[in-house]
Amino acid sequence: MTDPLDLGSRMGAAFVVTTPAGLESEARRELRGLLSGSEARSLPLKGNILLLTDRDESDAVALLAGADTSCVSRVVPVQRRVRVSGDVGCFPEIAEAAADIGRVAAGQTFLLRCNRRGQHAWQSRELERAVAREVERLTGGVGEYESETDWVVRVEVYQDIAFVGVNRPGDMLHKPLRRQRKYAPGQRPLNRAQWKIREALGAFGIEIGTEARVLDLGSAPGGWAAVLAEAAAEVVAVDPADLDAQVAALPNVRHVRCRAEELAFRDDMVGRFDLMTCDMNVDPREAADAVCALVSLLKPGAPALMTVKYVTRQRRRHEREARERLAEQFEEIRFRRLPHNRFETTAGMVKRRTVAGATN
Repeated sequence: MTDPLDLGSRMGAAFVVTTPAGLESEARRELRGLLSGSEARSLPLKGNILLLTDRDESDAVALLAGADTSCVSRVVPVQRRVRVSGDVGCFPEIAEAAADIGRVAAGQTFLLRCNRRGQHAWQSRELERAVAREVERLTGGVGEYESETDWVVRVEVYQDIAFVGVNRPGDMLHKPLRRQRKYAPGQRPLNRAQWKIREALGAFGIEIGTEARVLDLGSAPGGWAAVLAEAAAEVVAVDPADLDAQVAALPNVRHVRCRAEELAFRDDMVGRFDLMTCDMNVDPREAADAVCALVSLLKPGAPALMTVKYVTRQRRRHEREARERLAEQFEEIRFRRLPHNRFETTAGMVKRRTVAGATN
C-alpha cells in the first residue's frame, strides 16, 4: 500500500532526519523550535526521526539549510510512504510511488539510492537496480549511476515501511554536528564515531604500525578514517558518499567511492591489509557478509573490528547471527559494549590463518 505521507488535515512537507544515537530528544526539540507547529516522531533504529510540518517543502528546506543546528545531521525530504515486504514483490510498488510523486519527467536523469534498515531477502543494490529500471519505464526518465543528475530518488527503508523522496540534489541536507562546543577551533572531533574507534582499538588491544594498511568499510563522513590515519601508512576509505573535506585531504587516506560489496570486483585493491574496520549502518548480517566477502584482502591473523547495529530490539539475536556469520572466516571473536557505543555492540576478531574457501 502506498500513500501520501499523513500530515493530518495540513498541507505540508515531511522529512527523514538523522541525529547521533542518544540525542534524539534534543534533535526533536531543535526541529520543533525551528519549524513551529511541526511534529517530530521517532523511527525504528536510534538516531532516526520523521519530521512533519505544515510549511511548504522548499521553504522548510531553506530554513533548515540556513539554521545553525547542533544535533541535526542528514535531512531528506520524502513524499510517499510504502509498505515493504521481505521479498522483491514490493519493488514495483516502490517504483510506482516514486513515479507518482510526479517530479521525474521524460528525458530527465535521476540517481536512485536505498538506505535499508532491517532484515529482508533482498539487498539495497537489488532494490536500486530493479526500481530504477521500473521508474525509467514509468516516467521516461534516465537512470544514472555516477554522474550528476537532475533528481535523486531516495528510498529510506525501516523494516516494513519505506519512505520515498524525489528531490533536487541540493535539497537533501547534510549538516555539520555541533553538539559539543567545548573544543578549540580545529580540535572538535568530526563526529562521535571518532571516540568509538579509539575505544575499540584500546578495548581489543589493537596497535596500528607505522607501515600498516587499513581497510575502512562504510567510512563516510570519515570519523574512523581520520583516527586510523593518525598511525597507519595508508587508510582505504570505502563509501559511495562523500568524506569530510578535512579527511579526504589527508595524504594517507584514499577514498574508494563504491559500496563494500563492490570492492571485491575492483582491480585496484593491490596487496593485503593489516586491519579491517566496518561501521556500516546496515543490518548486522549484511555487515558481517561484507566483512567476510572481503576477507581475502586481509592478512592471515590480522584483526578486524565491526559495529553490530541494533536494527530491532532483539539485541542478542543480532549478536548471535553476526557471530555465526563471522565465525566462518574469523576466530577469537569477542563482543564489547563501549562507553561511546551505548546503543550498539563492537565485535573484535582476527582472520583465520587457514580458512576453507579463502586464499591466504
